[in-house]
Amino acid sequence: MALTKVNWLPTRGQLALLSALGETEFFEPFLKWINKELGADQCMIFFCADGEKVSTLLFKDFNQNASGKKLAESYVTERLYMQDPNFSTLKSSLPGEVTLIRLADLLDDMSLNYRNRYFDEPGFKDKFTVIYGSEAGNFYINLYHRTANFDQLVPRNQQQAIGQLLGLLVSKHYQLNQAQLSQGPLAFLSERERQVCAAVLQGKKSETIAYELDVAPSSVVTYRKRAYEKLGISSRAQLFAICQN
Repeated sequence: MALTKVNWLPTRGQLALLSALGETEFFEPFLKWINKELGADQCMIFFCADGEKVSTLLFKDFNQNASGKKLAESYVTERLYMQDPNFSTLKSSLPGEVTLIRLADLLDDMSLNYRNRYFDEPGFKDKFTVIYGSEAGNFYINLYHRTANFDQLVPRNQQQAIGQLLGLLVSKHYQLNQAQLSQGPLAFLSERERQVCAAVLQGKKSETIAYELDVAPSSVVTYRKRAYEKLGISSRAQLFAICQN
């Protein structure tokens, strides 16, 4: 029997993703991969555990970070996911079910106000959605593009595989690290940044946080500043808003 020569090798980015599954370090290679390989200008990941309430797991606008934070905050805190044409699919997906949805498929069911707020104002031309069902809950993965249609970036015959890969990566990561489901957008901060934000959410002052973490008060200020920059926020009130479940 003739042997078939293998002409495919995993990329460094793919290997980095696999090796970081379940670890805090997962988010850096994941975001780099979807930005570089899939051309995403923004990534939003949400989670629906009970078929009713949606929480934010990750948001990143690679060009306008403040925009990403603003959109994620309004989507959850104002419960605008109730107006999302994908919400019925998100809350009813079965474990192991993978659903791919394109922006063009949604336009007839989308209100003008919703479209203006989440697409026209931030300047998005296309959106590629993956809804992945799991025993823990359902994951809602959204990639947005400002300058191109997704078809121009990934051939149609590859999109189903890309969608399945995205769903598997995200769901397996959170299943391996269940604690990060409750941490929401704080999960992709460093350990110290996350500890400081968690303490801030509990209403603790910088001096108290410094004492409990055994660091200088100035270090607490630095960790908080770095965390806020990554999250695209500038205040404790905004931290509460994006972490609200």
